[in-house]
Amino acid sequence: MAAVAESGMKHYAAAAHALRAPEAPIIDLGCGAGHDLVLLGAAGLPVVGVDPSAVMVAAARRRAAGEGRAVPLVRADGGRLPLRTGGLGGCRMERVLMHVEDPGAVLAEVARCVRPGGLVTVCEPDWSRFTVRSDVIPGPVGWMSAARHPGIGGELWGLMEDAGFAVEDQVEELSVWRTLERLERITGFPLAVERAVARGQIDAGVARRWVAEQRARGARGILYATLPKIQIVAARR
Repeated sequence: MAAVAESGMKHYAAAAHALRAPEAPIIDLGCGAGHDLVLLGAAGLPVVGVDPSAVMVAAARRRAAGEGRAVPLVRADGGRLPLRTGGLGGCRMERVLMHVEDPGAVLAEVARCVRPGGLVTVCEPDWSRFTVRSDVIPGPVGWMSAARHPGIGGELWGLMEDAGFAVEDQVEELSVWRTLERLERITGFPLAVERAVARGQIDAGVARRWVAEQRARGARGILYATLPKIQIVAARR
C-alpha cells in the first residue's frame, strides 16, 4: 500500500539523490522488504539497505535478487549504525522516525555517517493533522495513529537543522481516503478508536457515535479523510 500511496515522493527522493551522483553509497535506512532499494538502484545509485529486522533484511535480499541486483544489506538499529564516520554519500528514510524511541538520536547518527554535502531525504506523515470529515468530531483525529511520534512530519525541518543538515526543500503531499476499507486498512479502524478510548484520549460515548457515523458515511460513499505527508531534502553541513 505505501509503495503505491507514496510513489511520487519515492521517485522524487530517488531523483534528488541521483542528481548528486554520489560516489559513496547511500543507505536506505529502514529499508523494510526492499521495494525502494530496487528503485534507488534503478536510478543508478550505489545503495545499502539497513533494517533492524532479520525478516525484513531477508525479504529485501530476495527482492533485490529477483530484480537481478546484488544489494548490500545490514541488520542494524538506526541509532547505532555499524558504519564509519563520513563514509556515506547520503541517506534516505521513510516512515521510520515516527516509530523510533529518539528521532533526534537517529538523525544525529545519520549525520555522523554522511559526509559533508551528502544528501538526506526524510519522509514522514503528520498524523497530528489527520482529519476525517465528521459532525461528531470536527477536528483532527490523530489519536487514531499507533505511531510513537504522530506529529513528527511537522517537526522534521527543525529536527534536521538541529542534527546538522541544511534544508534545501520541503515537499508536502496530501493523501485522500474515500472508503471505509482504506480507513480500516491504514489505521486499524475501529480498533484504533477502542485503543484511544482505553488511553483516555476520547470519551467512549463520543467514540461510539463517531464510529457509527463513519460506518454510515462509508456505506453511503461519502467518507472523506486526509493525511499530510512531508518530505525534507537536506544536505549535510
